[in-house]
Amino acid sequence: MNNSNFDKNGVDNSGTHWLQYAAFVVTAFAIYFGWAFFNDSSFHRFAVKIFKFWNCNGYNPLSYCIMRWKLDFYP
Repeated sequence: MNNSNFDKNGVDNSGTHWLQYAAFVVTAFAIYFGWAFFNDSSFHRFAVKIFKFWNCNGYNPLSYCIMRWKLDFYP
């Protein structure tokens, strides 16, 4: 892993820090996710299912979270 173009401060030859590349990738995913969430109905349903599953906060058993994943209605 020593063969990289970044110096000890994390800057490459063009003066860009590695975290700037990571921020660019995260921003690109966020833009795509926002577009797909509002413009693609199948992706919207998939995202809502994921949000329902993530909403299990630890007070509910895992079976409840799985049951919410299987249900196909909006609360």
